[in-house]
Amino acid sequence: NLLLPEGVPAERQWARFYVKIYRAEGLPRMNTSIMANVKKALIGDNKDLVDPYVQVAFAGQKGKTSIQKSCYEPLWNEQIIFTEMFPPLCKRIKVQIRDSDKVNDVAIGTHFIDLRKISNEG
Repeated sequence: NLLLPEGVPAERQWARFYVKIYRAEGLPRMNTSIMANVKKALIGDNKDLVDPYVQVAFAGQKGKTSIQKSCYEPLWNEQIIFTEMFPPLCKRIKVQIRDSDKVNDVAIGTHFIDLRKISNEG
C-alpha cells in the first residue's frame, strides 16, 4: 500500500483508544452571548457564567464530555473512546475545552497531545 508510511505494517488490527477527562481548573469568567449581555443590562446580573465541556478530536473522529452548567472548576470523570486501526496514522490528539452557548460555542483553550511522546517505540 503506497499510502502507508514506511515501517507501518499493511495488515493492521483495530484498537480502542481511551481518553479520560477528569477535571479543569482556573477557567476564565466569560460569556459573550447576546442573551448574557441583555440579562446583565436588564437584571444587573454581573456573573460571567461559563458552561464548559471538553471536545476531543482523533483520527478524523470527535467526541465530547457532558456540559457542566455555570462551573469554573468542572469535574467530569468521563472517558471518550475512539476505534481506529493500530498503529494509528494520526500523530496527535486535539483536546479542546469549550464554552457551550445557545448561539455559538467558544473555544476556551486547546492542547495537542503528541502520541510519540506518550507511547513506546515501535
